[in-house]
Amino acid sequence: MRVKTELVLEQLVSRVLGRALQLGESLPRRAEDLLAEAPEPVALARLGYAGRMAETEMFEPARRPMPWLAELLEGRPESGRRAIATVSRELAAEEPDEKPDPGQGSWRVPGPGGHVRHFLALAAANEVVHGGSNGKPDATRELSAGEAKRCFLYGFYACCCEGLDASPSGPAASPSDPGR
Repeated sequence: MRVKTELVLEQLVSRVLGRALQLGESLPRRAEDLLAEAPEPVALARLGYAGRMAETEMFEPARRPMPWLAELLEGRPESGRRAIATVSRELAAEEPDEKPDPGQGSWRVPGPGGHVRHFLALAAANEVVHGGSNGKPDATRELSAGEAKRCFLYGFYACCCEGLDASPSGPAASPSDPGR
């Protein structure tokens, strides 16, 4: 079904980004640890992580299991934070610079879909590069659309992975649980 881009930007992207900006102000300590290996600018990866938190909070389908992602993590030679970093980097690298086709890239994650995430990554990059409500930019250079998406999606996928049984200590708490 075709949807008008302006409607997606106004109704979904702006709402999810607004919530991600709020959530990103105080990410759980475990999230900060996971994002220690994020590509620069880390502020954009933080928004990707917070964007997934916002999705799971706002959209019921975003809370559905992702067996394919659990299998990817389980098949890694490393575990825990290393596995999450590797899988997040690999998945982000697969994302096309332009909007992904359904079934490709970020469309595999339950929630609002790959096109919303494409526009969300670009809006988040604009926020980071040009400064948000504080007026101070968190990036020292302009980013291409592809760089911005991959950085944002690194944090997004790290949040997705964190909610799975990805470490020897057992399942992580819900990404929206600040008590970690």
